[in-house]
Amino acid sequence: MLRRLADVRADRAEASAFVEATGVHVAPLLAAGYWALDDEFKGDPFDLEGAVTAVALKIEDEGEARWIVNCLDVLQVFDREDVQLRLEPLLRQCVTLRV
Repeated sequence: MLRRLADVRADRAEASAFVEATGVHVAPLLAAGYWALDDEFKGDPFDLEGAVTAVALKIEDEGEARWIVNCLDVLQVFDREDVQLRLEPLLRQCVTLRV
């Protein structure tokens, strides 16, 4: 399994398929929210309110930002450690490979 995950990071097609399977890019607002979080925090930890604020600044709508962050949470794009979140590292690497 670990070897398979390492292969995903090394192959653009595999990385793209992995990202598509997560649903992050299924809707433009979700993608915009993900990119807002990546731009703001990179791989650093943040809390839920920080995530909402970062997305709200990007899309200029706090209610919509809260919905986006909740959707991203449901799609499991965050690693959690207590109340701190961070973008899931493998997904983040794969998203970066797609660019």
